[in-house]
Amino acid sequence: MTIFAILAGIAAGAAIAVLFAPKSGRESRKILAEKLNFPQHDHRHELEDESIDDLRETIRDHADQLQGPHNKRKDPTQIKVPSAGTTAWKKSQ
Repeated sequence: MTIFAILAGIAAGAAIAVLFAPKSGRESRKILAEKLNFPQHDHRHELEDESIDDLRETIRDHADQLQGPHNKRKDPTQIKVPSAGTTAWKKSQ
């Protein structure tokens, strides 16, 4: 019973602290990291080094490699996929 009361008190205290926090979460984390001497990582500027066009080209190259050689690819309009109802009907037969 005492453990339940302690956990309830911790939960209530955390909820009150979040509701009445004087600063936003981002600001609080920054201040906490500065106090603990943790390095800050700002991930928003990582894509500025590599242009978006280079990133798109790299993704297209990888997608092209995953599809395999051009002469062995199937025409997606010719691929026939049975519906779930047809598959279930054939299994029941």
